[in-house]
Amino acid sequence: MTKELVLVPEALVVVTALLLLLAGPIGGVRRSWRPQLPAVVAGVVVVALVLELWLGATLVSLFGGAFVQDRFALFAKAAVLLAVATAIAAADWSAEDSVPLGLAMQLLAAFGVMVAASAGDFVALWAGLELAAAAGVVAVGLRRPDLGLRLLVAGGVATALLVSGFAFVYATAGSADLLTLRGVMQLTGSTVPLAIPVLLLFGGLAVRASIAPFHIASIPAALGATPLGAGLVLGVVAAGAFIVAIKLVAALSPLPQLFSTYLAVIAAVAMVGGGAAALAVRAPRARLAYLAVGQAGWVAAGLATNYRDGLAGALFLLGAFILGAACGPAVLGGVEGGEASLAGMGSLRPARAAAIAVAFLSLAGAPPLAGFFGEFAVAAALAQGGHFELLALGVLGSVLSLAAALATLRVLYIQSPPEEARRGTGLALPALTGLSTAGAVTLVVVIAAYGVFGNPIFGLAFQGAEALGLR
Repeated sequence: MTKELVLVPEALVVVTALLLLLAGPIGGVRRSWRPQLPAVVAGVVVVALVLELWLGATLVSLFGGAFVQDRFALFAKAAVLLAVATAIAAADWSAEDSVPLGLAMQLLAAFGVMVAASAGDFVALWAGLELAAAAGVVAVGLRRPDLGLRLLVAGGVATALLVSGFAFVYATAGSADLLTLRGVMQLTGSTVPLAIPVLLLFGGLAVRASIAPFHIASIPAALGATPLGAGLVLGVVAAGAFIVAIKLVAALSPLPQLFSTYLAVIAAVAMVGGGAAALAVRAPRARLAYLAVGQAGWVAAGLATNYRDGLAGALFLLGAFILGAACGPAVLGGVEGGEASLAGMGSLRPARAAAIAVAFLSLAGAPPLAGFFGEFAVAAALAQGGHFELLALGVLGSVLSLAAALATLRVLYIQSPPEEARRGTGLALPALTGLSTAGAVTLVVVIAAYGVFGNPIFGLAFQGAEALGLR
C-alpha cells in the first residue's frame, strides 16, 4: 500500500464538495434528485470515515513533513467525519435554504479540519482553520447576510491575530515546522517578546472557537443561521480551532508558562459563564449554544494542564463536544417559536426528541453520556496537576449546565404540545423523514456508545497525545 492512499478520505470529501458547488448554481442537480442528495452525501462521508479508520492507521509523513498522519490525526479526522455525517442525516432539510450549498459547506468545513489535524507546519494549520471558518461564514450568510458579514469581520480579527502570532513565533524559531519549533523551545527561555505573540495566537483561536468571552459575533451568528449553519459555527469550526490549539500547546510545551495561565482564565470564564448563560436563556438554540461554550471551557482547561493526560482528556472530550455542538442544532431544526416549539415533542417526534435530549445532556456533562466521561477525564488531569480552583469552577459550571439541560427536557417530555389548529409557522414541527429519523437514532447511539466504549476511545486519544510528543 502506497503512502499516498492516506489522502483518499480527504480527496473524497473535497471532490464531493466541489461537485456540489459546481452542480448547484448551474442546475446540474435535477430538482427531483435534490431530496436524495443528503442521503447520498451522508453515505459519501461514511465511506470517507471507513477509509480513514482503515487507511489512517498507517503512520506516514508527506510533502516534506507538511502532512503528518498519526494517531492524533486519525482521532480528530474520524471525530469530525462522524459528526458531519450524523448532522447531515439528522437535519431537517425543510429548514435549510439551499441543499447543495448547505451540503458543500459541511464538506468543506470537514476538509479544513482534516487538513489542520494532519498539519505539520504553521501554513497548513492556518489554511485548514481558515477554510473551515470560511465555510461557516457562507453557511450563516445563506440566511442572514448581515450576520454573515459580522462573522466575517470577527473572523478577520481572528485571522490578523493568528497571522501576527505565527509570524513572530516563526521569527523566533526560524522555521514554520512544528517539530522544529518544539526543539527550539527546549533551548529558549520564556521572554516577554515571545509571550506576546503566543498570547495573540491563542486569542485568535479563542475567537474561532466561540469560547467566552470571545463569542460576541459567533453566538448571534449561530442563532440567526440555518440549523446546519449553526452546527458548523458552534461545532466544526470550534473543533478546528481546538485542534490547532492542541498542536500548538504540544509544540510550545517546553515553556508552559507562556500560555497556561491564559488558558486557565479563559477556561474558567467559559465554564462558569456558559453554564450561567444557558440557565438564564429559554430559547432552545441559544441554550444549546451556551452549553457548547461551557463544554468548550472544559476542553481549554485540559489544554491548560500542559501534560499528556490533560491533552488526552481534552482530545477525548473534543470528540464528544463536536458530536453535541455540530449535531445538536441539526436535530433541533428551525425551533423559531422558542421553547414552545419543543413542547410535547417527546410524544410527537420521539426519535428526534431523544436526540435533542442526549445532545443537551452530553454538552451539559450529564452521566453516563459522552460529555460526562470527557469532562471526567479532564477533571482527573486537573486534580492530578493541582488545579483544584479550576476544577471547582468547572464543577460549578457543570451543575449550572445540567440544570439548564433538565429544563429543556421538562419542555420536551412534560409540557403538553400546542393544539394543531393553533400551531403557527414558528411552532411547526420538523419534517418527519426516514433519513432524519435514522440520523436522530444514530446520534443517540453514538453519544451513548462513546461513553460505553470510553476506555478504548480514551486509549486512542492518549495515543494521539503521545504522537504529539507530550510527556
